[in-house]
Amino acid sequence: MTIKNIILAGVTTSLLLGCATGNTPADKKKNAVKETSEALQQIYEDHPTAKSALNNSLGYLICTGSDSYLFAASSGGGVCVLKENGKSEFYRFASLGVGVGIGFKSVAFVYAYSSAEALRRFKEEGWDAGARAEASAKHEEEGGQAAANTSYDVDGVRIYQSALWGAAAQATVQGYKFWPTDFTDDVMQNSE
Repeated sequence: MTIKNIILAGVTTSLLLGCATGNTPADKKKNAVKETSEALQQIYEDHPTAKSALNNSLGYLICTGSDSYLFAASSGGGVCVLKENGKSEFYRFASLGVGVGIGFKSVAFVYAYSSAEALRRFKEEGWDAGARAEASAKHEEEGGQAAANTSYDVDGVRIYQSALWGAAAQATVQGYKFWPTDFTDDVMQNSE
């Protein structure tokens, strides 16, 4: 199997596992809200300051999905809900990265926008790039996580991340692309 095929398989797997389920756009929206709400509760548990940051933000983006790491490449994907002024907008994301890593994990992250410029930049450009060097592990017997949860501030955005399950060790530079969706022309369609 070539490196290209391995990367393609990783991207495909990540996108399939990081998708909102349902056979209609309404079902997918409902499930995206449920998934991200559950993920937000985990973030609040892992990061006690997150709730205050979100309450004081201009808007926030909560995402769930998966990341896979295979040697020199990483990929991921999932679904997000942007909360702003009492309204919800839906987004998809995909990520690609380079570095060293191995493993697979389900992740949740939230971006709390404290500046109008940062929120505008997200909505108009939909890009985020960041460097990550972390080792995460989910301990089934203990329910604990080691070095799986991070938070940081970047250009008017407070970012919180939690690993939901899985294990990975990586030192990667990863970029994220976000795009709005109403799930009508969703790439991932479920068959009955």
